[in-house]
Order: sequence, then structure tokens, then C-alpha cells
Amino acid sequence: MNYALRICVYVLVVCVSFLTYATAIGKNNTNETASKDRFQWNEHARLTWDDFKGEVKAPHDESAAATNCGIGFKTSMPTAGGKPEIIVYNVFYTNKSWVRPDARIQSILDHEQGHFDLCEIYTRKLKERTNNFDLTAPGAKQKLMHIYAEVSSEYETRQQAYELETIHGTNLAEQRKWQGIIATELM
Repeated sequence: MNYALRICVYVLVVCVSFLTYATAIGKNNTNETASKDRFQWNEHARLTWDDFKGEVKAPHDESAAATNCGIGFKTSMPTAGGKPEIIVYNVFYTNKSWVRPDARIQSILDHEQGHFDLCEIYTRKLKERTNNFDLTAPGAKQKLMHIYAEVSSEYETRQQAYELETIHGTNLAEQRKWQGIIATELM
């Protein structure tokens, strides 16, 4: 079977190892996650096959590519007179995302972009739900983790629906439908 026709994506939808509650004292720069092996979603930049630098992890199945991305948040401690804030971000991991050499075709890349775009949609949902969140309130950490768990669950469900309905990107009509839905939600 032609590997380029089958796509199986490993997406860290719950991202337990990545999505952590961290405190960054005095740091408000969300670009801290940018480096050679990771970057954040950008409305002006689409994924390219050069972003998929990881070792192929599924040599004996029909997977063509894997997108590894996730949502995270951290808190910033205020400067004098300020209040703590929640910084929500997402990351695409280049060294964990991979593609088979024979699968570097546009339709597969478009499907992978859909996974990263869904990551951005749920990053925005987490930002919206944590906007005006009072980090100084009693039980704030538990409440924040509950919000995070809810959004993570919704994200995971949506990623699974994307995979099932597009049949891993091989159902081109469904893939085009999803691309329209995702584009609308990103507006």
C-alpha cells in the first residue's frame, strides 16, 4: 500500500508531559518557547515539510506523518504594583514531528496543518476561559487546572473527530470540509 495515501497522526492532545502549571518569575515573554526545535503557531506562517525533523517512529505501519504539538500555560509574577497573569501558548515540536520521505505531498501537509490549527483554536479557547481569572483567589490553582483539563478534553475529542471524519486525511471531501470549518474558527 502506498504510504502517502494513509496518514496517521500522533498528536499530543492531552499533552500531559508538556501542559504543565509553571511559574515564571518576572517573565512575560510568550516567545520563550521558540527555538530551533519548537515554535508557536503563527497566522502568517504555514507548516512546511522542513518543520518535520523527527525520526520516523512507525516503520512498519501505514503512517505517513506525525504532528507533535501541544498547549501550555504558565503564570507570571507581577512587578511592583501589578497582578499575576496567565500566559497561554502552543508549541509545535519539530524534532518529534516526522514524515516519511515518500509522503511529502501537499494533501498530507494540509492535513497536518489542520492538526496544528486545531491546537491554535484550543489555545485561544483556553486563553478565553482564563481571561480575567483571579490567580490570588482561594483554590485558584485547582480551579485553573480544572479549566485546563476541560479544554484539553475538548481538544482531544476534536482532534479524534478530525482524524475519524477525514479518515486520516484520505477522504478529500471531508478534508476540504474540515479545512473550511477550521479556517472559519481561526477568523
